[in-house]
Amino acid sequence: MEAGSAVSGTSVPRLRRRSLSDEVRERIAQDLILNDAVSPGELLPSETELSARYGVSRVTLRAGLRSLQQAGLIAVRHGVGSVVLARSRALTHGLDSLASLESFAKEAGHELGTEELEWEELPAAGELAARLQVRDGHPLLSVRRVKTLDGIRVAWIADYVPAGVLPFEVIRRDFGGSILDVLLAHDETGVEYEDSNIQPVNLPRDVAARLKVEEGLAAMYLDGVTFTARGSVVEYAQSWLLPDHFCFSIRRRRQLGP
Repeated sequence: MEAGSAVSGTSVPRLRRRSLSDEVRERIAQDLILNDAVSPGELLPSETELSARYGVSRVTLRAGLRSLQQAGLIAVRHGVGSVVLARSRALTHGLDSLASLESFAKEAGHELGTEELEWEELPAAGELAARLQVRDGHPLLSVRRVKTLDGIRVAWIADYVPAGVLPFEVIRRDFGGSILDVLLAHDETGVEYEDSNIQPVNLPRDVAARLKVEEGLAAMYLDGVTFTARGSVVEYAQSWLLPDHFCFSIRRRRQLGP
C-alpha cells in the first residue's frame, strides 16, 4: 500500500561503516562454517591461527567469535576452542544485542525474506503518538510485512518511524527487509538501545490470516521502542513470531554484593 510523497531532507545521510569484528565474523562464517569447510562437532582453527589468517587482533577476533556464538553457529569451550554447531531451523537471537532478525538469520546460514510489504505515511495518534513521543498529527512512516524463513511464513512485523529521524525516501531506498538495519547504518540517527518486551499471545485474526495459520495459535509478541543516547525515540516496532522458528536467549549475570 503506497501513500503520499516522502518527507524531504536537506542533508546527505552518512552510512555507518561496518566494524572490523563484524567483517571478521562474516568471513569466518562464510569461509569455514556455512560452506561446511569445518563440519559440525569439529573445532575452528585456534585464535592464533584465525588472528593471523584475517590480520586482526585477538580482541577483535574474540568479539567476532562471541557474535557467532550468539547466532548459534559455534560453542566456545574454554580450554578446548570454538566448536561448530549443527545448524537449527530456528533462529537464535540474543536479546542483549541490538541487531535485526535478518542479521541473525544471515549469520546462521538462513535467508529471511519479505512478502506483502506495505508502506504508509500517516499522522501519529493515540497509542502510536505516545510510543513515539510525538504529538498527535506528527507524520510517521509505517512499514508492515510478512517475514519468511527459508520460504516459510514465520512472522508479521510492523515498524513506525517518526518524521525527522531520516528522510522517508532514504528509508525506502535503503530498506532491505529491516528498518532497524537502515537506522543502524546511518550515524546521524544516533541509535543506541532498544527497550523490548516479549510475551506469549494468541494470534489475532488479522495476523493469523497474514501468516496463513489458524486464529488463536500460540505466538511470541515483541513490543520494542528504539532510542538515541539522549532518550529520543527513533522507532517503534511490533512483531508477532511463530515460536517454532525463533529462540531468544540472554546472558544472566551475578549481581554484585552491596
